[in-house]
Amino acid sequence: MLNSRELKGHARRVFRRRLMPLLLTAAAFLVVDYLINYLANELSGLNAWSRELIRHMDAYIQQIGEAPSAEELEEIYTNLIPSMPEVGTFARGAFAVALSWLINLMSVPLTAGYCWHMIQESRGVATHVGSLLHGFQVTLKTLAVTLLISLLVALGGLLFVIPGIILAFRYSLAIYILMDDPSKGVIQCMEESGALMRGNKWRLFKLELSFIGWNILESLITTIVGLPIFKLWLTPYSTLAHTAFYNEVLGLPPTTETQPEM
Repeated sequence: MLNSRELKGHARRVFRRRLMPLLLTAAAFLVVDYLINYLANELSGLNAWSRELIRHMDAYIQQIGEAPSAEELEEIYTNLIPSMPEVGTFARGAFAVALSWLINLMSVPLTAGYCWHMIQESRGVATHVGSLLHGFQVTLKTLAVTLLISLLVALGGLLFVIPGIILAFRYSLAIYILMDDPSKGVIQCMEESGALMRGNKWRLFKLELSFIGWNILESLITTIVGLPIFKLWLTPYSTLAHTAFYNEVLGLPPTTETQPEM
């Protein structure tokens, strides 16, 4: 069995071999995912409310000369709610939130397409940016898998936190299995994920843990620069490592060559 260092080493080798195509696809994935979330937040009025909150805080700081306390911030927050033009009637607000939620769901097949892209690249099969659309060929299945897993994890979390975490790791490979073979059913993908993860949850946990430092660094750089530029490198690197884990539990050997583009 490969340990976290070996899995990440394989990810780095694939990354170096296909640097520009992987960066280009990661950039496309991150930009489209951002646009989906931005559009959803605009429709729900969240962005407008956030801008209004910042405006009120800036006005408070200019007037008082210091940042508001927690109690004062809560008062600003409370006073803003009835004044939001985006809320309007309950029906209008409910429609906006529902529409926002539906738009956000489009991130699910997009992410699934990115998983398919990484599965191919990790096995030495060159792909292109258009591979991101692969998940939309099985949109309903990707949504069903994601929503069912989210429901089970949430229910497990209600029984204390640990059962939810265990379920999240148990079904963490379901999307990979679906994208590897779209003919499989939702329950079949989840059952196969559970079988593959039996005895491997701790290994995946350690792999996740090994990226904590990188994630902290990414957050710091994003805060300082104002743009998630480091995520452009970290996203394909971490996803390739997780895909290497998936291939390894399937019993597939690491690939050292790249086949022609699909």
